Amino acid sequence: MNKLTQEMPLSMSIKPPIAPSSESRGSHATPLASAAPTRTATGITTIFKGLEKALTLLMVLALVAMIALVFVNVVLRYGFNSGISISVELSRFLFVWVTFMGAVTALIRQEHLSVNTFADKLPAACRRVLDRIVTLVMLGCCLMLLKGSFDQTVLNWRNLSPISGIPVGVFYLAGLMAGVLMSLILLWRLLTPLALHGITPPNAASPSPDQQGDTP
Repeated sequence: MNKLTQEMPLSMSIKPPIAPSSESRGSHATPLASAAPTRTATGITTIFKGLEKALTLLMVLALVAMIALVFVNVVLRYGFNSGISISVELSRFLFVWVTFMGAVTALIRQEHLSVNTFADKLPAACRRVLDRIVTLVMLGCCLMLLKGSFDQTVLNWRNLSPISGIPVGVFYLAGLMAGVLMSLILLWRLLTPLALHGITPPNAASPSPDQQGDTP
C-alpha cells in the first residue's frame, strides 16, 4: 500500500464516486419526456413541407399551361385568323387555382404581408398572446371562406361553362380547398408552441428565411 502511494503522482486525488442527484436525473429524463412531441411536430412539419412542394409543382405546371395556351392562341389569331376557343376559359380557371394555391403556400412559408411595428415593441409575453389572437382571427376568416366556397361550389356545380363545359363550381372549389388547408395550418399553429413556427421575441435572434420556410 505504501509503495502504491509513493508511485502515484501528487496531482491525482482519490475521490469517492458521487451518486447522481435528482436534478441530474431529471435533466437526463427531459429529452425522453419531450421526445414524443418532437417526433409528432417533426412529422407534421414534414407533411406541410411536402404539401408546399406539391402545391409549388402544381402552380408551375398551371403557369406553363396558361402561358402555352395564351401564346398559341395569340399566334393562331393574328397569324392564321383562327384560335383555340377553350383557351380563354381554361386560362381563367387555372389563374383562380394558382391564386389560391399560392395563398396556401405563402401561409406555410409565413410570407404573407404583416405589419409588426407595434408588435415588435411589446414584451415577449404580450407578443405571444397577440400572435395567438391574430392566428385565431385568421382561422375564423378561413372558416368563413371555407363555408362560403362550399355553398357556392354546391350551387354552381350543375352550371356548365358555355365553351369548355367545365362546371362553374370548379372556380369556387379552389377557394374551398384553400380554406380547408389554411384552416388546418392555422389550427396547428394555434395548438402548438410558438417556437415551432419560427416566431421569436424581438430581443432574440430571428430565424433565417430558409428556417422560416421549413416551419408551417
